[in-house]
Amino acid sequence: MRKKVVAVLVAMVVGAGVGAALGYGPLLRYKSEGVLSMEIGTAEYKRFAELAVDGHTVQQYVGVVPPPGLEPSQVEQLVRYMPRGEWLMPVPKVSKVDAKQLPDILLQIEQEREKALLSRDGAKASVYLGVQLGYSAPDPRQAADVAGWLGAYFKDVATRETVRELVSRWAADNRQFSDRALERKLKYEFDIEQAQNRVAALKKIMASYPDAARRESQQVVDVRKDNEKFMSPVAQLVGTESEMIDIREKLQRLGREMEQQAFAKALITDAQAELGQARSGSESVLKLADVIVRFSKEANTEAQREKLSSLAADMSSISARFLSQAQFIAQPSVPSRPERPRPLMVIALAAVLAGVLAALFAWRDALVQLLREPQGPKA
Repeated sequence: MRKKVVAVLVAMVVGAGVGAALGYGPLLRYKSEGVLSMEIGTAEYKRFAELAVDGHTVQQYVGVVPPPGLEPSQVEQLVRYMPRGEWLMPVPKVSKVDAKQLPDILLQIEQEREKALLSRDGAKASVYLGVQLGYSAPDPRQAADVAGWLGAYFKDVATRETVRELVSRWAADNRQFSDRALERKLKYEFDIEQAQNRVAALKKIMASYPDAARRESQQVVDVRKDNEKFMSPVAQLVGTESEMIDIREKLQRLGREMEQQAFAKALITDAQAELGQARSGSESVLKLADVIVRFSKEANTEAQREKLSSLAADMSSISARFLSQAQFIAQPSVPSRPERPRPLMVIALAAVLAGVLAALFAWRDALVQLLREPQGPKA
C-alpha cells in the first residue's frame, strides 16, 4: 500500500513538472491591448475591417512591413491568425455601460451634434471612437510589439482604401459631368438663340409701335387670353436681354468646368495607374501626391490651378485624418501577468490528472475485481 501511495505522489510530482513545462512554455500567453483613435462610421468600419482580415491584404502588408521580433514560422502563424478577426474590435463613442452612467442631457447633446453634422454637409456621423487591437504571445514584449504593428496595419488599410475610394469618386464625378456637359452646352446655346429671336421680335414691335416703347405707357392687353395683362415691350426687352446675360454666364462657367474636368481626367487616369502599383496606404498617399505635384507643373490656366487645388485639398484631408490624427490613445503596454489559463492552474491540473491516472494504474486489480463482482439478489 505504501509503495502505491508513494508511486501516486511521484506521479503527481512528475505531472506537476510537466504542467510547469507547459504552463511556462507553449501554453504561457501574454496579451497586450491598445486603442487606436480613429473616428469612423459603421459603414467605414465594416469596409475597413473586411479588408483588414483579408488574407491577401495581410500577406501583402507583411511583405512590405514585417512584424517586429517574429521568426518566419511565427509570421506564418500570424498570417493564418489574422483572418479570424479576433484581434480587432470597434470602440463605440457611447457604450451600453456609458449610457447607463452618463446623464441623459449629455447623451442628448451628442445626438444633436451628430444630427447637425449630417444636416450641415451630409457627412457620415462617426459612431466609433476608434478600434481596439490585441495580440497574445508567449513573450510579453513580443505581444506589445505585434499589437502596435496591428495598429499600424489597420491604419494603413484604412488609408489605402480611403485613397482608392477618393480617386474612384473623382473618376465617377468626371464621367457623370462628361455625360451631361455637351447636353448642357447645347441647351444653353439654344436658350441664347431663342432669347436673341425674342429680342429681335420685341425691337420690331417697338419700331412698329413707337408709343409702346414709352415706359409710362399702359400695359399691353391680349384680348385672346381673357384680358390677361403683359409687361410693356420695353420691360420685356430688358428682361430678355438680362436673361441672355445670365445664360452666357452659365455657358462661360460650363466652359470653365469642362476645362477643369478635362485637366482632371488626365490626372485621374495617371493616379489610378499609380495606385494600382501601390502596396500600402502610405505609399498610395505618396504616389497620389507625386501625381498632383507633376500636374501642378502642367497647370497653365487659373481654372486648372483651381481644380488642382481642390483635388490636393481632398488628398491632404485624408493624409491628416489617417496618417497624422490616427494615433494610439492607449498604447499597447508590456503585460506583467499572463492571461488565463494561469501557469499555476495548469500545474495543478496536470498534477491531479497524473495522480488520478497513477492511482487507477496502481489499484487496477482491485478496480477490475470490483467491476466483475456480481451484485446480490434483489429483495
